[in-house]
Amino acid sequence: MRTFNTGIPTLDSQLGGGFVGGSVILLLEDPGAGADVFAYHVVVEGLKNNENILYITTDDTAKETKESIRLYFKIPDEMIEKIDILDLVSPVILPDDAEQDAKSYLKRTRHDPLNGIKNILHQAKYDRVVVNNITYFFNHYEDEEVLKFVEEFSVISKKNESIFFILMTKGIFDSKTEVAMKHVGDGVIEFNLREKDDELQRRLKILKLKRCLVPKSVMRYELSGKGLKMESVMRVI
Repeated sequence: MRTFNTGIPTLDSQLGGGFVGGSVILLLEDPGAGADVFAYHVVVEGLKNNENILYITTDDTAKETKESIRLYFKIPDEMIEKIDILDLVSPVILPDDAEQDAKSYLKRTRHDPLNGIKNILHQAKYDRVVVNNITYFFNHYEDEEVLKFVEEFSVISKKNESIFFILMTKGIFDSKTEVAMKHVGDGVIEFNLREKDDELQRRLKILKLKRCLVPKSVMRYELSGKGLKMESVMRVI
């Protein structure tokens, strides 16, 4: 059975080496909790393993995404350039004749990115896929269509024995939508942020994980110059 490590030793140890292939993992976060930095870990580890990576960005341009990765990880530029980044932001803010990075198909499908992404996922085989952030699709498509989109991710991941990570911001949509996303995902990880004693505290907890024993501990972490830094002491749920 294929596994995908995160590059975060404490978490990989809790998972028995990493996430199981053929899975769709929902990263449900409080704004500012750092799920995007977690996604960078996933991407960088994939690059180190010579895997094919697809990163779909709806909040930042491809250039901004690369800059953010460089902020936390000191890896060569030529390695970062190996990431296939589908940038849904630049077509909105750049003129039609501007150079488009990642896939040229974006020019042809900018009015229907959901189905454009489906097409490319069926045409190309990726080991790791990150969607940052699924909120974009809920804002532009009917809920049912987005849920079917995610269900198709599940089919593709099992077919290719790959893994998908989907970021979603908590509290933007009603609880029914969040519950539906938790249901269709093979795994759910919550990233929580709270203020206590004039300090921001971040916690990670795994709510659901198919084909794997779910860790019972809540993991405290902080954002550092090297990404997510886990505390050595964990708290049991």
